[in-house]
Amino acid sequence: MDFRLTDEQVARRKEIYKVCEELDKKKPKSWLGFESPFDNEEGWAFHRYCAKEFAKRGWLALSWPKEYGGTGTMMDKVLLAEARGYYDLPGSDIFGISMLAPTLIAAGSEELKKEFLPKIANAEIMFCELWSEPNAGSDLAALTASAIKKGDEFIVNGQKTWNTGAHYADWAFGVYKSDPNAKKHHNLTFILCDMKSKGITVKGIPYMNGAHVYNEVYLDDVHMPAKYVVGQENEGWAVVNVLAGFERSNIDMVMGLVRGVEDLVKFCNENKRDGKPLAHDPMIRNKIADLAASVEAVRTLAYRVADQQNRNEMGLMDAAAVKIFASELLEKFGQISTDILGPYGQVKQSKFAKLNGTAEYNYQACFVPIVSMGTNEIQRNIIAWYGLGLPRMK
Repeated sequence: MDFRLTDEQVARRKEIYKVCEELDKKKPKSWLGFESPFDNEEGWAFHRYCAKEFAKRGWLALSWPKEYGGTGTMMDKVLLAEARGYYDLPGSDIFGISMLAPTLIAAGSEELKKEFLPKIANAEIMFCELWSEPNAGSDLAALTASAIKKGDEFIVNGQKTWNTGAHYADWAFGVYKSDPNAKKHHNLTFILCDMKSKGITVKGIPYMNGAHVYNEVYLDDVHMPAKYVVGQENEGWAVVNVLAGFERSNIDMVMGLVRGVEDLVKFCNENKRDGKPLAHDPMIRNKIADLAASVEAVRTLAYRVADQQNRNEMGLMDAAAVKIFASELLEKFGQISTDILGPYGQVKQSKFAKLNGTAEYNYQACFVPIVSMGTNEIQRNIIAWYGLGLPRMK
């Protein structure tokens, strides 16, 4: 691929970076990382503020078809993700923008497109995902939450878990067993629901550091109108596969690593140990050099996937490779940065905290990308089966 941007793309990139740089100055003091929008009211308010700023520029509908309010190109979307990642900014609803919107465009009825796409593009509503269950995670088709049709609605009962941001979301998309007698993969229905519906109970699952990102969602006789079914009744698995196909380059995660390495280098140049800058320690220099080289490698892969997306040629294997590389590198970065900071790596939200306490936060949160968005074990299976053509074990 040609890694050079066109003159138009360079100008667009400067515009996007300028906006994101200004938003970066308005971050709340409690902001500590990519999951901060869900941890407290202040973070959620900042997330929605950024979303409104992007929406008024048409940036939440980048690469959509023009008939649905789309603006710009897929590369513009990549450039926005890049800038957001570098400045650690929220504002793009991963569930509404990255997952549901392209799924509605591909598989939703015209009525659903007209009702939801403008609201998503204008940052009027935010979504969460009612997906995994206590006994159905990697094998999602084994879920048991039921949706029994009665007239023009479904009565839904069951439990969902690991629901990011469900305590703040306005709406949700989920998949439920709608035909107990049908064959697996032909017994599920994909439905949108208002999170204020009667019968929905949200309970937080706190991290060991007290952060509230994940939730359990209980559904007790929740009435979901049949008009909110995406795709066909009992064929929700096909919609799940459509949604899963909208993989991303993960450029936002990669650019977060780029900024993280820059900040770590700055810290090592400005802080001393035994009278000498940390940057003079050969072991520290070696660790940071290894990190920097790995970050540049995964950055190149991410741009390759972005280029494939721009040409509608991306395969699942390519996105899986970037996801594995970036998430495991994020874990490595969390460990190394905490180690270099020493005792300061255990401090956050204090006058003694270095790097705004992000080292401690990253160390505790770095496991999340390895598990979420499809565990890395699943991603390796995707590479083996769809990329290398290896047989499945029987």
